[in-house]
Amino acid sequence: MDARRQPSALVDEAYAALGEAIVDGRLRPGDRLRDVELAAHMGISRTPVREALQRLAAIRLVEISPHRFTRVTTPTAQEMSDMRDYAVHMIAMTMHLALPRCSDEDIAEGVRLFGDVARAAREKSSPAYVDAGFALLAHFTRAADNIVLGETLKQTEFVVRRNLRGWMCAGEGDCDELFASLGAAIRDRDTARSAHLWLTMHGLY
Repeated sequence: MDARRQPSALVDEAYAALGEAIVDGRLRPGDRLRDVELAAHMGISRTPVREALQRLAAIRLVEISPHRFTRVTTPTAQEMSDMRDYAVHMIAMTMHLALPRCSDEDIAEGVRLFGDVARAAREKSSPAYVDAGFALLAHFTRAADNIVLGETLKQTEFVVRRNLRGWMCAGEGDCDELFASLGAAIRDRDTARSAHLWLTMHGLY
């Protein structure tokens, strides 16, 4: 990393690097995090690494016990269940807010991204479903152009993605009709139907 970067930029880069490593499993639950080693690996001083670890601790990805250890947390069953409920309702609400504000290009991209969600569900691939679901959330958050939604996504991205492991829609059997209906509702900017169908897909309506 360029030592001439502003300290805040170094913190952001360390936070992003560590967050991604936790999400993709390079840093696993229970792994000890030593700021000296991390700083040397990243080529920066310990201060931005410490600040990044504090930010990760604030969203419960890292546990810090002063003078004892800093380690990657292990999400509880309740944390993972609560995150699935949160993500489903957050996506429904974000679509409801964003669809009337979307450009034609935003709508087309939303339909395409939902197609990725449906494909992952058909293939019963939870990792792909999580990635596609988060991409859908991020897209409609940007399209909604709402400061609160944007900041919430920015602050929670890594813990949302990590704690959604194992997530999948609740539909059993052939869900093609449901997928087609939701894709059409997004295309038609039908806010109420889009939110209703998304919640139905996940057994929450």
